[in-house]
Amino acid sequence: MKKIIVLISLQATLMAGTLTNAMLEAKNQGRPLMIMVTSKTCTYCDKMQNLTLSDASVKEKTKEFNFIKVDESDAEAKHFLGKHIEYPPTIFFLSKYKILNKAVGYLPPSEFIPWVEDTKRKLGTSSSVNNVTQTYQESSSSINWMYDIPSAIDYAAQTGKQILIFVSSSSSKWSRELEEKTLADSSIQQALNSFVLVKVEKRDAGLSSYGLSPKSIPTVYFMTSRMRELVVSKGFFDINDFFKYINYAKGKI
Repeated sequence: MKKIIVLISLQATLMAGTLTNAMLEAKNQGRPLMIMVTSKTCTYCDKMQNLTLSDASVKEKTKEFNFIKVDESDAEAKHFLGKHIEYPPTIFFLSKYKILNKAVGYLPPSEFIPWVEDTKRKLGTSSSVNNVTQTYQESSSSINWMYDIPSAIDYAAQTGKQILIFVSSSSSKWSRELEEKTLADSSIQQALNSFVLVKVEKRDAGLSSYGLSPKSIPTVYFMTSRMRELVVSKGFFDINDFFKYINYAKGKI
């Protein structure tokens, strides 16, 4: 079977050949590697490439990275990345074959750059990561968030899952409390396995296009894959109380 590997033009050193060659060359050059996992049917992969990876500020931030784009069906992608691939687009940040970070789903430049900066921090090549970024990365690391509603709807339709939309604010103490103490809990994560998890800021303009106008922060919308509302939680809830919302939402599916 012919391997489906495509390279795109970035202000970074691009690899010719297979994923194996890209990983070997990056290691030999002492450079970190970005791997973008995509698919033929992934419309948000094109958006990630055309709007985010082509952005001038992103190019500047990633200029010391080698880069390769690979299809999720590629045998080498499955071998090296395997269980770490959730859905495209996913961008992996590697150093010497070790995965340092992965950014899942479409992210605009302003949300993708923190992943780049956090990777540089782990590599010891950046001292510019502020506390908000570090807190965001650390608190979100155990939750497989998507960051835009259209991508979540597409993925929910493909997988038969429902949708949870977590509307938060970086300045909200209770948003952080809900994410770190409740949503990140392993039992909650298990209970939410049948949901696609989306995290958006209250100021996100896309909320209104789906008829969502949260007054409280945090607000969690439980929706079907067709964006029919199941139940809404407003404010902070501990694990036991949040389970009630999950169970109620599942009962209305």
